[in-house]
Amino acid sequence: MEGGLMGIRVLIDKRWDGDTGIGKLYREVMTRMPPEVSPVFVQSQMGLGNLLTPFMLSREIRKSDAMVFYSPSFMPPVSSRIPFVFTIHDLMHLFYYTPLHRLYYKQVIARLARRAMGIITVSHFSKSQLVELLGIDEKQISVVYNGVDEAYRLNKDVFHSDRPYFLYVGNRRKNKNVPAMLTAFAQASIPKDYQFFLSGNPDQALTDLINELHISHRVRFLGFIPEAELPALYKGAFATLFVSLMEGFGLPIIESMASGTPVLTATAGSLPEVAGAAARCVDPRDIEAIANGIETLVNDTDGYNRFKKEGELRAAQFTWDTTAAQTWKLILDKQATR
Repeated sequence: MEGGLMGIRVLIDKRWDGDTGIGKLYREVMTRMPPEVSPVFVQSQMGLGNLLTPFMLSREIRKSDAMVFYSPSFMPPVSSRIPFVFTIHDLMHLFYYTPLHRLYYKQVIARLARRAMGIITVSHFSKSQLVELLGIDEKQISVVYNGVDEAYRLNKDVFHSDRPYFLYVGNRRKNKNVPAMLTAFAQASIPKDYQFFLSGNPDQALTDLINELHISHRVRFLGFIPEAELPALYKGAFATLFVSLMEGFGLPIIESMASGTPVLTATAGSLPEVAGAAARCVDPRDIEAIANGIETLVNDTDGYNRFKKEGELRAAQFTWDTTAAQTWKLILDKQATR
């Protein structure tokens, strides 16, 4: 239904429905839409990274008869005749992107964000950054954690590998710290039959590093992994490595935990907040610390089994039902107070 006579009309930026973490959030929230909502959708096909997006959103709002606007990501409208709620997942653009990205975030996003009726972010770490680095009033910001799909907990399929493997799922941006994880894996004093599997395809820089480390026979690139195949990959892994320099949330942590697979992650950003005491956390800038973490997972059977059990309990605290319910409550509450 698109904006019928009955119901609360919500204009939604559906352009984010893609094969990304934001796209996953969007779909989970949309599939749990309350029955009283009559959605209408942004019709523009403008690219997600287009700097003119705030102007386009303002035009879409003017044309719509919606009562509130919602976006699952960081682009707010320049102006809006109705309340709007949008999500800033992290401030990675201030640290790992170009000077233009930093300028845009500070001079455009930050200014427009202060006009929002509500801002959602995915961790208390990200909220503190929004307050400290963008000067946004903390009263505007609500923390709504991401969830983990029940498919991970319920899955019984196991990816078959002749040898035990560590798994990394994610992109190759600088904050992901992939070279450090590969270097630590090469240095770790563990049996040489352990493999390191990574999502995505090899690139020249990583290929050169892997050759320098003499571990080409121990590293496997899995290419694009359809979401339906991820539960079996996690379940088949000995452990998941997700030792990022910074994350707004870190979805692979709870996906792995829900699969019954222990996690080695970082003491940086939101990762300790998400992992709690259910994962081994190490300094992501210390190669030796990462290597020691890998060694401990392999050699400390009691600790490994403890992380396995505690991880499953921790992951159960993050559900998409809760994420969606909190998100829709914020959207509809803002509409009611306009």
